Amino acid sequence: MILTALLALALTPQTLPREVRAYVARRDKCDHFRGEDSPDEARQKEIEAATIRFCTGADRQLARLKRIHAHNRAVQRRLGRYDPRIED
Repeated sequence: MILTALLALALTPQTLPREVRAYVARRDKCDHFRGEDSPDEARQKEIEAATIRFCTGADRQLARLKRIHAHNRAVQRRLGRYDPRIED
């Protein structure tokens, strides 16, 4: 039970390094817009612009953060949720 509580604490966003928290926020927006589609042409353009804004460079940044924080299990678990290749 104590181990479970410690693991939960280790995975809270506040305990992650600032650059990882920033990436998570950006990547979550990226994934949201990647999954959205609209029949409305104006809205579709907004979605495409947001996808470019939030997703460009995501693969490279994810790999960099995983490399920099290779020994931080909480970071690795959090970043492991993301597909490493979305920009192909």
